[in-house]
Amino acid sequence: MKYDVAVLGSINLDVKALVKQYPAYGATATARDIQMLPGGKGANQAVAVAKLGGKLAFMGAIGNDGAGNQMIANLQANHIDTQFIVRKNDIGTGTFIILLDSQGENTMVGTLGANGALTRQEVAQAMAKIDAPVLLLQMETSRESVLTALQEAKRKGMFVILDPAPADNFFEEALKYADCVTPNQQETEKITGIAVHTQEDAEKAAKMIAQKGVPNVIVKMGSVGNVVYHQNQLDFVPATKVRAVDTVGAGDTFAGAMATHYAHHRDLLAAVEFGNAAASIKVSRTGGQKSIPTLAEMTQLV
Repeated sequence: MKYDVAVLGSINLDVKALVKQYPAYGATATARDIQMLPGGKGANQAVAVAKLGGKLAFMGAIGNDGAGNQMIANLQANHIDTQFIVRKNDIGTGTFIILLDSQGENTMVGTLGANGALTRQEVAQAMAKIDAPVLLLQMETSRESVLTALQEAKRKGMFVILDPAPADNFFEEALKYADCVTPNQQETEKITGIAVHTQEDAEKAAKMIAQKGVPNVIVKMGSVGNVVYHQNQLDFVPATKVRAVDTVGAGDTFAGAMATHYAHHRDLLAAVEFGNAAASIKVSRTGGQKSIPTLAEMTQLV
């Protein structure tokens, strides 16, 4: 089937605790609210693609449990084709616990669950049925699933956008299949050893990643903006200035928006600008996937 974007990624239940500030080590704290929300980097990116006008194929895995049922229902409510999502009988749906403080910053811990059990064969079978110009993926599923998707996408001539997150799951072999890589500051340091504090740091790191064989590199610097290395030159795309109240899912919104825009227009800098605008709306309001903007909202913004 024909799609705009193929997404491979994680599907999680997010348990979000809203706190005034992070508890001290060993302390017990009371949250202002606790929410149970659909999440996972892959699911967030898939929802962003769908809400921003992209037709997508989504590959992932859930457990045969209540959380998995909830995740499937949520994806279908967002008009996402779930035929390529595998249900695992022997392992639960991925679950993450998120602490969100009053400044909108977040800290997470969780288990991959079924995401880590996605097999090479399952991904290969899905990729054989998918016709799309762009593959978007992160590293929150099994290593073999990531490699298989990358290899199949290269064989098909797809434009591969690799979000090398989370940093702990990064492995360098993935870079040789990527057409574009989009690390944040922590992930950039993991890949290059360069701590990114300034635009000059980001430019140096972007060049180093390009030397590893990736032709397009986007180093995300949060509220500052993005350093973009493409066509053997450096550009800087400033972030859209807003008051951030919830940064959870901002990077995923950026990735989904960028992939969708690139699939439609094949203009990388314009896609980064579109991604920035979408992420700025996302962080300016609380909530999970429901706070990802729609194409209609983006049209009003621009």
